[in-house]
Amino acid sequence: MTIVNADVIMTRPKRKPGRRSYTKSHYQLAEVIQKINNGQVLINSNAERDADQQFGWGLSDIEDAYKKLQPKHFHKTDVSKLKAGVALDFYKATINGEKIYTHFYIDDKSKFLVINSFHEK
Repeated sequence: MTIVNADVIMTRPKRKPGRRSYTKSHYQLAEVIQKINNGQVLINSNAERDADQQFGWGLSDIEDAYKKLQPKHFHKTDVSKLKAGVALDFYKATINGEKIYTHFYIDDKSKFLVINSFHEK
């Protein structure tokens, strides 16, 4: 996109592919729920600890909350700072009266859903 302002012509750099998106999730919720129903889910110990300390929730509560996520809860997609090239989907929602903030990805090799974070919004 080119912006013309008086005598100055500026060109905005194009967004890098695979970077942040606030409009479209990288992963489909139907696939996420299918992974949970098939037992193909890994919940990071920090996510488990935070859910327990902040909400008194266990692993099955986290899985149940994920089954209640809707497209309207989508917040953004970003790339992992720890795993190169891995897209993370972030969601904000009120589930069972609790305001949650969570992010996850689906591992290319194992095909497991990996829940990295689950805490109070």
